[in-house]
Amino acid sequence: MTTAITGAPRRVNALEVRGLVAGYGRTTVLREVNLTVPAGSVVALLGPNGAGKTTLLRTVSGLLRPSGGTVLVDGEDVTTRTPHARARAGVCLVPEGRGVFPNLTVRENLALAVPRWRKGTDVEPALAAFPVLRERIRQIAGTMSGGQQQMLALARCYLAGPSVILLDEVSMGLAPKVVDEIFEALAGLARSGASLLVVEQYVNRALAMADFACLLNRGSVTYTGPADLLDEAELTRRYLGADLDAEHGTAAGDTEPVPLRP
Repeated sequence: MTTAITGAPRRVNALEVRGLVAGYGRTTVLREVNLTVPAGSVVALLGPNGAGKTTLLRTVSGLLRPSGGTVLVDGEDVTTRTPHARARAGVCLVPEGRGVFPNLTVRENLALAVPRWRKGTDVEPALAAFPVLRERIRQIAGTMSGGQQQMLALARCYLAGPSVILLDEVSMGLAPKVVDEIFEALAGLARSGASLLVVEQYVNRALAMADFACLLNRGSVTYTGPADLLDEAELTRRYLGADLDAEHGTAAGDTEPVPLRP
């Protein structure tokens, strides 16, 4: 049974990024990026290593301040807001590397995942989504398997009342069986009406659950549109097998045409 997520009132778009420019120091990573996540949709954010995917998620969540452009959540401009304020506006980031408190119990981690403005929120939706967490509610999080820790990290999506959930490689380093469970959870989030922006190494699985896709290459958007129009095999061969290091400026050559299905 799918657990519904109660978040902010939904408008046409849960997230809009307009002309976003961002980077580190003097190095520009994102170049005039435009991206839309319609309310209740799943958008797969794809691209080779170094294309700027994680940088985009960090900028949207407020961890990185852009040098240009606008970020809107449910139609509200949050470009200059702190990460805390963006979380309150409805942004929920699940970063690469799980991001749990390893020295605290599962129960304590869940309690901390409930933001201050939602204190009193029942953690039952998270436990219903991940029954293994109920079984290990008193266990120290750092002693659990990597897959179980990732489930604990994903549990915050059920507790923060988000408008848009940013997911950065949540299946990385996990066993195939656990990957299946993680994708089942993501599908449950999508069925509940949550809006997802997904960075994922398993391109075929990301596209299978996505309504739309956005392809980043060297910090620029080269495709945005229906996910089912992309040719997965050509996409993997041309883009995702390459290591284009946009962050360090070592990529060269012109952008190739985006491979679409016949």
